[in-house]
Amino acid sequence: MHEGNPLQHLCQQVRARTIRYLTEAPPEMLLWAPTGLQNHTLWHAGHALWLGDVLCIEPATGKCELPQGWALRFGMKGTDPSKQTDWPGCDEVADRLRAQGERLFTLLGTLTDDQLNSTPPDGGTGDTLVAWIVHGLHDEAIHQGEMKLLGKLWRAKMQKMQQ
Repeated sequence: MHEGNPLQHLCQQVRARTIRYLTEAPPEMLLWAPTGLQNHTLWHAGHALWLGDVLCIEPATGKCELPQGWALRFGMKGTDPSKQTDWPGCDEVADRLRAQGERLFTLLGTLTDDQLNSTPPDGGTGDTLVAWIVHGLHDEAIHQGEMKLLGKLWRAKMQKMQQ
């Protein structure tokens, strides 16, 4: 485990679970969503990437680091997942989550108190950068709960099919 400040520690814990829920999901479950839901496990993992960029990295650095088109695919106001067919693979999303997690861990270790307490350039809400970062990590943790629930629902579906 890395040493670091509380934000780095939180980042590390949250991201590790997101990666675990993604990589432990059976391949046939990655794009599955039960009736009435539209977001599947792969979307939730990609959304974590989007959150890390839009609420953490981009406000701190001024640069978006997502691949082109990923904000539309995984963003809050993106295209409905049920209307998309061209998804990146699990390994690509997991690799990007790992790389972004390392990038964010390093970045969080370099930000000064003044930077953390400043308002991001397009921060119309008046919130500070640290509030955005905490919100991003909190939202990612909420999406982990969705990923975990999808796994439970998938296992229940598979058990029912075997009966």
